[in-house]
Amino acid sequence: MSRSLITLHCLLSITLLAACSSQPAGPQPPEIILSQDICEECGMIISEAEYAAATLVENGGPHKFESISDMVAYHMEHPDQKVQAWFAHDYNTRSWIRAEAAFYVMSARIQSPMPPGLAAFEQKADAEAFAATVEGVVLTFDEMRGQVHVAVHR
Repeated sequence: MSRSLITLHCLLSITLLAACSSQPAGPQPPEIILSQDICEECGMIISEAEYAAATLVENGGPHKFESISDMVAYHMEHPDQKVQAWFAHDYNTRSWIRAEAAFYVMSARIQSPMPPGLAAFEQKADAEAFAATVEGVVLTFDEMRGQVHVAVHR
């Protein structure tokens, strides 16, 4: 094989790898248009990115929520919908994160749109630091869902 063919082959391989790596892996969150999109649980306008959440369900489109607790409450009321992916916004960065892997701070001092006051964090250390400032508790996804279940059924 000539050097030019080897070089061409290498360049094509690098281009192919770069194209493949730029494709997002797994389910992607929907776009939420702040101050326009409506929460599917409470019907209010979604206006604060740091609290907004979403799910993707099988055989259906995305569901958008103004708060993490609205997302959990909605799916408690619709157990027939199989959730493919849960999403929340990192409180610090406002970027989408997978809710199943996030850490949550629950505190009465968090002014989220719906009670209980919840904020999501991608990193546990960030959640712990924030919890210390709001006298909150750090929870996993399953623990948070249990706490929302208790709060909704009071």
